[in-house]
Amino acid sequence: MLRDYHAPDFFFGEEDFEKRMKEEAAPVLDQVQSGDFKGADGNKIHYEYLLNEDEKAAIVISHGFCEFFPKYHEMFYIFYAAGYSVFFIEHRGHGYSYRECAEHDKVHVTDFFRYVEDLKLFVDGVVKRESKTKKIFLYSHSMGGCIGACYMEKYPTDFACGVLSSPMMQLNFRGINPILVALLTTWSAIAGWDEKYLPSQHGFDGVNTYPNCSALSEARHRYLFEIKKQVREYQTNGGTYKWCRESMKGMRYAIKNAAKITAPAILFQAGMDTMVEPGGQEKFLKNNPRIKKYEFLASKHEIFNANDEDRIDYYRKVLDFYAQN
Repeated sequence: MLRDYHAPDFFFGEEDFEKRMKEEAAPVLDQVQSGDFKGADGNKIHYEYLLNEDEKAAIVISHGFCEFFPKYHEMFYIFYAAGYSVFFIEHRGHGYSYRECAEHDKVHVTDFFRYVEDLKLFVDGVVKRESKTKKIFLYSHSMGGCIGACYMEKYPTDFACGVLSSPMMQLNFRGINPILVALLTTWSAIAGWDEKYLPSQHGFDGVNTYPNCSALSEARHRYLFEIKKQVREYQTNGGTYKWCRESMKGMRYAIKNAAKITAPAILFQAGMDTMVEPGGQEKFLKNNPRIKKYEFLASKHEIFNANDEDRIDYYRKVLDFYAQN
């Protein structure tokens, strides 16, 4: 399957999203295969993939905080229709992958770099085996962007190029004084709050949060919410103190080692992002001026769920970048 992504009818609009997802994307998504492998600590990591007979390259998706495969259904279809095989790893603590704490709604990790090593095992053991071209690209978003950056720094030759979309390089604590944040996270370790929810975080309550969310597209948010309500494995909803402390380690590592990324890479920044601060991304970019930045000032955190104009522009920039590599 191969379609021209520059054609005006290639992308789904806000009004026809649900109809075209059912009529065009669903039959393709029915061909998705899934599997599990042993992660960095020997526990189960789940994945999904879709092979394209006319594969230009294989795209590996590294998703964000509290996300799971259905959030990327549309993206899977877009990449596949543009000529790529697509691979998706559900990071530990998400989807059908292993949880490091008993409560299913919590995102918890005891070592941030297990995310990176899980991804390495996925690339080596699944993607390189299944890909027809053995040419592998990275697409990463938010938390997955930090994981992806750390990966490209540690294993610089695995990905031929990489996209970092709203990468998590500095968390947005909604105006809380950074000194207070540092004191609180330090105290959480002393007090043994590792598996306790961060302030304002909580379990899944079945309440639709639109428009107070990271998406501008109501149709896409509704599509995902209806799936999330029905599948317990997809109801991750908040992070723990340990996840926060470990993520800070990952972000510091990513920023410090940015220059080690030698493959072509681009970074997308959202102007209305309430999840991550642009300051961390700017420090990262300063340490590697080879990485080109694109700004979407009128977009929230999920640029792939922005308004029609920005979303289409965003996808075309991503696909143009891949076509050049």
